[in-house]
Amino acid sequence: MIHILIADPDSATRKALMLLLRRKLGTDCIIEIADVETLIRALADTAPDLLLLDWRLYGSPAVETCRLLRKAYPHLKIVLLSVDANDETAAKEAGADFIHKGAPPAELIATLTPLLRKE
Repeated sequence: MIHILIADPDSATRKALMLLLRRKLGTDCIIEIADVETLIRALADTAPDLLLLDWRLYGSPAVETCRLLRKAYPHLKIVLLSVDANDETAAKEAGADFIHKGAPPAELIATLTPLLRKE
């Protein structure tokens, strides 16, 4: 079973992502998170396969959060989500994949599918 954390301050975005991931990836193991503090607690309690991290998550700049998580959880796959396509370079430099929030659902699924393959 695939375990995914969705960390986004917007509840409507989290719900939409959950519905899409359940429908396209067939997973029900999805945890919603609205801030960095809750994210840290959730990571301590679970070992997700993937973290979808919004660029604007409350509590810490996304790039710094990503770097810290990369050190603490080196095997965690992180995808940064942003409305600004210019954030892609910074996301890659922080060790994360990137998805523009305006991308069609098929592009999101095409990006996530190879990341979720078990090694």
